[in-house]
Amino acid sequence: MRDLSQALKVALKAAWVGGKVIKEGFSLPKEVQFKRFADPVTEYDKRAEELIVETLTRWFPEASILTEEVLSRERGNEWRWIIDPLDGTVNFTHQIPFVCVSIGLEVKGEIVVGVIYNPILNETFWAVKGQGAFLNGKPIRVSQIADVGKALVVTGFPYEREGRIEEVMKPLPTLVRECEGFRRLGSAGMDLAYVACGRFEAFYEENLKPWDTAAGMLLVEEAGGKVTTYRGERFTPFEKHIVATNGLVHERMLHILSDVHPVT
Repeated sequence: MRDLSQALKVALKAAWVGGKVIKEGFSLPKEVQFKRFADPVTEYDKRAEELIVETLTRWFPEASILTEEVLSRERGNEWRWIIDPLDGTVNFTHQIPFVCVSIGLEVKGEIVVGVIYNPILNETFWAVKGQGAFLNGKPIRVSQIADVGKALVVTGFPYEREGRIEEVMKPLPTLVRECEGFRRLGSAGMDLAYVACGRFEAFYEENLKPWDTAAGMLLVEEAGGKVTTYRGERFTPFEKHIVATNGLVHERMLHILSDVHPVT
């Protein structure tokens, strides 16, 4: 198996190939289907996934694939690509530019490479374990804001809302009252990338999938931030709830979320 520098190069190439499909389709009419309520998929999600998987398997045929749509495959290998070919499909269908390709590489249960590419805004984020995080080739770091009153916080809402609305809404009054601002962009990958480069101080969300967080969690950690569950426990992409911050506001965020009982 090749080294991580080669894996990063291939992941970048795959992200750019998939991103080209997204960019070409962004302003065009789309055939939208729904996997479930508020969870659309388009022909561009599927085509981007095909090209991304094709690129990765050309160079790493022995690696397993875990992806959002239909091309997952288990190879029984210690290397596994975790892929969201189009994170932010609702935004994509409404021509809102917060969309991205998200590719993470897991080796022996640890995320060691992460790439997030927004082709509409022409921003490529990447990180390799122990080597820092970058945006368009320049090093990035999390924000140094320690005062929650000056913090910008972002979240997302789960697709499965029935019976969860009141629980999901619990932190909002405190966040709106205490923080400088509160946002909902509609792409967990972009949310995590924005924490990594200091645009947001904190992100939290529940009921996510591995492809939503695999690349972004590494970006945040390599940029000097902190990533845990709502309970402050070690986070992996297979956890259902995440808190990612600049580290300085992390304890306060955990306190605000302490009375939320997320899905497990």
